[in-house]
Amino acid sequence: MKSIPNTNDDDIVEHKSPFFIGLKKYFILPIKAGLYGFTLVFAVILLVKLLSFLLGINEVFNLDLMDVILSSVGFFFMFLIYILKNLH
Repeated sequence: MKSIPNTNDDDIVEHKSPFFIGLKKYFILPIKAGLYGFTLVFAVILLVKLLSFLLGINEVFNLDLMDVILSSVGFFFMFLIYILKNLH
């Protein structure tokens, strides 16, 4: 009977440098999660402003710098959550 080998990235770390493992775990993956958080918050803001424009609540559809700043809070929170999750 043949068995199927498990190819999980966490199991195969013999050939990887600890520096690159740490770089990916504590820098690249948290930034990726932060970008997802930024995108999520920005999409919600965009959707709410678009709906308020289409329903006639606002006469003008505009995005300000404050919308980007608020979305960066989403980036910060997702980045922080991912860093703290990796520290376990």
